Amino acid sequence: MLPNIFISTTNCGIKYQNRDDLLFVKFNYPATVAGVFTKSSMPASPVVWCKENIRRGKARALIVNAGNANAFTGKIGEETVLKTVQAVARQLNCEVEEVFISSTGVIGEILDANKIINAIPIMSENFSNNSYSWDKASRSIMTTDTKPKLVKKTCTILGKNIELIGFAKGSGMIAPDMATMLGYIFTNANIAQDTLQKILVDAIEKSFNSITVDSDQSTNDTVLLFADNGDKNNPIHPLISDSECLEIKDFRQKLNELCLELAKMIVVDGEGAKKLIEIIVEGAQTSIQAKNVAMSIANSPLVKTAIAGADPNWGRIVMAVGKSCPETSPEKILVKIGEHPLTQNGAKHPEYAEKIVHEYLKKSEVVIAVNLGIGSSSSIVWTCDLNEEYIKINKDYRS
Repeated sequence: MLPNIFISTTNCGIKYQNRDDLLFVKFNYPATVAGVFTKSSMPASPVVWCKENIRRGKARALIVNAGNANAFTGKIGEETVLKTVQAVARQLNCEVEEVFISSTGVIGEILDANKIINAIPIMSENFSNNSYSWDKASRSIMTTDTKPKLVKKTCTILGKNIELIGFAKGSGMIAPDMATMLGYIFTNANIAQDTLQKILVDAIEKSFNSITVDSDQSTNDTVLLFADNGDKNNPIHPLISDSECLEIKDFRQKLNELCLELAKMIVVDGEGAKKLIEIIVEGAQTSIQAKNVAMSIANSPLVKTAIAGADPNWGRIVMAVGKSCPETSPEKILVKIGEHPLTQNGAKHPEYAEKIVHEYLKKSEVVIAVNLGIGSSSSIVWTCDLNEEYIKINKDYRS
């Protein structure tokens, strides 16, 4: 485990009665921090706070609540953030700018700061850093999630063993840039802040920014990467300040894997989801074009409901390609579900067998592949099926 990072969770009564809904993480030494946030024009107050302070690059604490997003709450929401980070800073004797904060839950409802503030002294007496505490952390930030999402990786930098531990929440309101999700990653690597930021952005583009459940972008999306360097006079290895250097190739690979595994867990746990759908688009003019087409397919309710019902209605896939890529044509595209070809020369493939495709679509993991036939670029995104359970969960969300 990471020896200088300590975790405490509790139920402070924001919404949930029988589970923890507040997470408090402290760093014994200032940790280097990088972050990526929602691109929504209506960010929640905690997002605004973190974006303003991420440039400082140092963190002594993280506090996260579930059950209330503290979004679209005006000046009161801003005051709630300030009161909370001030309380944490007093408890840890650090600067308020070194406290990072997140909220998740219902938008537009006032969050009672006192419920969090009153819990902080008690939580400070119960910090731990064993394996169980990381599991508790991943559970404390859940909202409509049905399961916690926790991933651990190891790698080496300059011959030293480096750990990465990450957990996330997300189930609905999931779309790129990022999803309605919170994600936190912790490591003991000694990496400069600007380098850490670049590494994180690259990892997120291929993971959290390549998933969608329902195409709805949240107000609270946050991913933070904390590098606990320990005592600055005795770091685990010399400082790394080049994101492309070979010394951190293994670290970057493991970070990419960790982010992708968490992102897929979010998709699989999409509200009511039963199937993970991987969409591969090749033969595009640019990777951006490929991703746009892949997202068009992934966000189509018609495609997603067809997959839910194991209905090989491949015309819906063609429709999604057509509305997102005017540069291609029916004669150029090739569409497959699994290894089963669906189209050829602008018509149904002569070997297409609907019954076989129907059986394939009953699997829990489905692959859709499209070749646009106009270039050499590609992209992969992940989504899930859409069924009646999604409607039920969201219909009853505030009940």
